Amino acid sequence: MEFYVATRRVVAFAIAYAAIVVVDAVFVAGWYAADVPGVLQAHWIVIAVVVLGLVALGVVLGILITTAFWVYSSVKQSREHGAPPYGHLGYYGIGAFFLLFVFAYAVPGIWGNAAVRLAGCALLIAGVLHTRGWLRARSNPGRPYAADRYSMVTGGDPVGPLAAQPTADDWNAAQWDPSVQEEIERRRRREQTR
Repeated sequence: MEFYVATRRVVAFAIAYAAIVVVDAVFVAGWYAADVPGVLQAHWIVIAVVVLGLVALGVVLGILITTAFWVYSSVKQSREHGAPPYGHLGYYGIGAFFLLFVFAYAVPGIWGNAAVRLAGCALLIAGVLHTRGWLRARSNPGRPYAADRYSMVTGGDPVGPLAAQPTADDWNAAQWDPSVQEEIERRRRREQTR
């Protein structure tokens, strides 16, 4: 289950990074195209770029951490279910993302830089999702989509709960152990006499 959760988090952070790249490119290009006095433009663009940069730093750190957990989970899954002879495409996607992330600093222009980073995000997402599909087909062919129904809030899915879910029989005192019932009655009498 941790592999599927790690996959979702890597994809979520990659999508968030792609959104930040687009917002940053549009914002910077828009400010340079606007007819705003230079002093005012410099003041607000510095504040906005610092805020966007801090958010982007958090997202990049999120990608680093979640890809580390994803690789760890993927290796565990691969030991159980095997790996393709060419290796998992998710590893190639992670490598391509980080190479394009670094290469984007050498690309001139706002839009060229954004295009390279978006390509890195797309390769990361495609590789991770391909590996998830490949492993899911081999790990649980009878219920291939069970992990997608897992709810982080309730702790399980309605078809096959993963966590303890209370039922009506849990409160049926007739099914309890008689010694437990006697202990409950003894404590109840003791509370009433106080």
